[in-house]
Amino acid sequence: MTTNTIYIEKYRPQSLDDVYGQPHVVNYLKEFAKRGDVPHMLFSGPAGTGKTTCAIAFAHELYGNSWKNYFHEINASDDRGIKVVRGEIKDYAKTKIIGKDFKIIFMDEADSITKEAQHALRRTIERHSTKCRFILSCNYPNKIIDPIKDRCVVFRFQRLSAKDVQRMLLSVAKEEGIDITQSAAMLLATLSNGSMRKSLNTLQKLHLGGIEHINDDVIYDALHYVNDDHVRSLLIAVKKGDITVVDKYLDGLLNTKMYCSEEIIESLRRLIKESNTLSNADKLKALEQMGTVEYRIAVGATPEIQLGAYMCALIKLYEKYKKE
Repeated sequence: MTTNTIYIEKYRPQSLDDVYGQPHVVNYLKEFAKRGDVPHMLFSGPAGTGKTTCAIAFAHELYGNSWKNYFHEINASDDRGIKVVRGEIKDYAKTKIIGKDFKIIFMDEADSITKEAQHALRRTIERHSTKCRFILSCNYPNKIIDPIKDRCVVFRFQRLSAKDVQRMLLSVAKEEGIDITQSAAMLLATLSNGSMRKSLNTLQKLHLGGIEHINDDVIYDALHYVNDDHVRSLLIAVKKGDITVVDKYLDGLLNTKMYCSEEIIESLRRLIKESNTLSNADKLKALEQMGTVEYRIAVGATPEIQLGAYMCALIKLYEKYKKE
């Protein structure tokens, strides 16, 4: 498989019009490109939400088919120190431009470089701003020093909606001849937590793995995600107050399904929040007790014992509703 077949690259939008889910960013970028008046920019937000895609699409918008001649990408997580700032970045920033007013340096994962390197970068940005524009990308803007943020227009990227990710997944699946249900595409979009990259990588993994039909169960298995339906069965047993059945379900989740305690707790958290049985006060109590269980497991307590004790506490909590 060549790099051209990687879905995240093969289907990366080449135009700002084709970017999913970030209209508040795209509208500004279109206007910058139209006017040709481009500031330094800082793109911040979760992984897989389109920061690199927007930078590349913006370069396409500015420079057309010759965009690669004026766009230089650096992954700062590979080169964290001051040497890369004083070397590769500075050298490219000061090189002469032919045919354009400025070029672009795109620094991905800029929050991973050292503070010393960031101060050197700030000076490079100041000295070469007449012939070079910087677009910095980061997951954690609090790790970027204020002197750099002050020199950039900051754009915050949101997690993509499940609908947008599903739309892209179904489009790619159609192009690649992948049989995936609408429900599975939505589930994959939801479990990918707003990351287009994660969802497309998972889709490609399944396709290359020879999966002929992708449904909900396949997605759960691929992402090693807890199926809420299994935990819901545990919760139904809790509501009935049958401790023997509860122990059986809990043992099955831990030792047959091989779910870890954190995954079971997270699923329980979702289901308790959605419960139509418990009052808000009792939901808060259940969630507070859950936090105690999480802490005890985190500091070394036995998960089976802690989860078992928590099930007993839930049974007591549901007992009054059972009577009603």
